[in-house]
Amino acid sequence: MTDIVIESFETAKGNVFGDLLTERTARRPLRIGLVTVGFFEYWRMFPVTLKENVTADMTKVRERLAQELSGEELVWPGLIDTLDAAEAAGRLLAERQVDFIIYAAGTYCPDYMAIQALEHVRHVPVLLFNTQHDNKIDLKTNYENILRNSALIANLQLAATFRKMGWYPDLKVVVGAIGDEEAYHEMGTYIRAFKAFRELRQTNIGVIGHVFRGMYDFEYDKTMIKGTLGPNLIAIQMDHLLERFREATAEEIGAVREEAEGRFNIVGLGADDIAKSARLAVALRNTLERFRLDGLTLLGQHYVEQKTGTTPYLANTLLHEESRYVVNTEGDVHGLIVMMLMHKLSGKVPAYAEWGEYDEARNALLMVHHGFADPSYARDRSAVKVNRSPEQWGLQGAGFGFEYTLKPGTVTIAHLIIDAEGYKMLILKGEALDVPDNIPCEEITAVVRVEKPIKAFLRDLITEGFAHHCIIGYGDMTGELSHIADLMKIRKVIY
Repeated sequence: MTDIVIESFETAKGNVFGDLLTERTARRPLRIGLVTVGFFEYWRMFPVTLKENVTADMTKVRERLAQELSGEELVWPGLIDTLDAAEAAGRLLAERQVDFIIYAAGTYCPDYMAIQALEHVRHVPVLLFNTQHDNKIDLKTNYENILRNSALIANLQLAATFRKMGWYPDLKVVVGAIGDEEAYHEMGTYIRAFKAFRELRQTNIGVIGHVFRGMYDFEYDKTMIKGTLGPNLIAIQMDHLLERFREATAEEIGAVREEAEGRFNIVGLGADDIAKSARLAVALRNTLERFRLDGLTLLGQHYVEQKTGTTPYLANTLLHEESRYVVNTEGDVHGLIVMMLMHKLSGKVPAYAEWGEYDEARNALLMVHHGFADPSYARDRSAVKVNRSPEQWGLQGAGFGFEYTLKPGTVTIAHLIIDAEGYKMLILKGEALDVPDNIPCEEITAVVRVEKPIKAFLRDLITEGFAHHCIIGYGDMTGELSHIADLMKIRKVIY
């Protein structure tokens, strides 16, 4: 029997490496444990309806959480009202290997009940849901109903005990009645943030080349990124990409070229421009797959573009539209991490742009993108145009770039930077305005209105010292990103 020689991915010819996982980390639903408590002593004091009502209340919590967290796995051991029930619940939660705990009291319950259950899953973060049956006081109530709404006593007692014991220093608390939709949305926002943060720590990001010279705002430290933000950074040599570029088959190139020519309005590009872009698209995809990468950033200017004679913009656009991989350029690793987070939160890869000129009347900014984004972001899909790349960085020919203006809608803009005090995250909610005709600048553009007066906003943005790139995702993800910054234990600047 011949032993298999295991080599580094840098030199191996096969697909099994000693320094990369053979299989990608499987993405699975979160397992969320729901711990609900009552108190056996009260059932005998109010035997007719109290236990029944408390159980019904906690069942409604479970049902509404299951709706809010659709796609995740909710583990509910039932109502805990004795120490034996707490022990059984804790064992079940440990056996199911839950990732997160939501705790809710249905009435007053001594702290030892929850502690008995939680001891089995001490490493798992906890969100405490302070809830009650109604969101108003019944001035003609009786004592049984007061007990039904007495969870606040239990929660204050438990949270104080956590403090004394040193448990859950980052305890998250949400307050709302059982029928309060805002409360469930708040819990869902936090859970989605937690899941994105958790998955980010399992991702592999490839880097081809380096940060563009002079862009000190993008410079990074691999150790700081792993320790603070989470992803693994893997340096991919240019030779690996060029090898995939040379090995791309006529059939692979033809398939990409046929797709591009069939779907996009290509203006002023020659057959060789399209063919080279298609070849690079094949090479980038094969590089991502070979090295089990989830995302990749590359230096285009006078590097990849000079060595391949084309831009990666067709490749990036097709990959983003497929929504499996996240890619960008100029070595913007921090921007790529924000893109990956927004992708995990929204299911769509966001756009990657630069800050542009301002408009006082519209209280808006012109954002300019570097020639690639998911075409579904265009206001008019039929108006998407492919033309030359306006910035000629060592190209042989015209390159390949997209031109269109992003559609109207609520957007979230974000980025990361590390400064003298450590990491911080920019988080901004804006409104992409309706621009009827594409701005004819041979690039992708957006006009985004912000809430703060535009000149004051720009003054603050510049003074704060954020990077010159920004990531634009559709929808309001400000709450999730704020929670993620807290989970990363980094500063955040929210506009």
